[in-house]
Amino acid sequence: MAKGTRSISSLPPEVVDAISRLGENIRIARKRRTMTLDDMASRMLVTRRTLSRLEHGDPGVSLAVMASALWVLGLDKGLRDIGDPEKDKVGIHQEGKRLPERVRTKKPKLDLDF
Repeated sequence: MAKGTRSISSLPPEVVDAISRLGENIRIARKRRTMTLDDMASRMLVTRRTLSRLEHGDPGVSLAVMASALWVLGLDKGLRDIGDPEKDKVGIHQEGKRLPERVRTKKPKLDLDF
């Protein structure tokens, strides 16, 4: 069983729900491919119990296990887009607020040292 940590126990309900839905989606994809838990777990190099925990939405399962499951299922392409800075509307807005109103060229300093 996974060791409980404060970060896991304090997850917002929306995040817990998203992790649970991801696990369910992985389970459905595995079954559609007619793969048993044992077959998929061996391809992922994890135990059957770990894969089962992932499919049941256990937030203590590592990101590497989740990524491995998606890779085995051929669903890993979307991982590159998670957290993409170009799609971060809040971050882009904050960055835009920090830009100066005007940009001036710097006057060259005269070297008056003879």
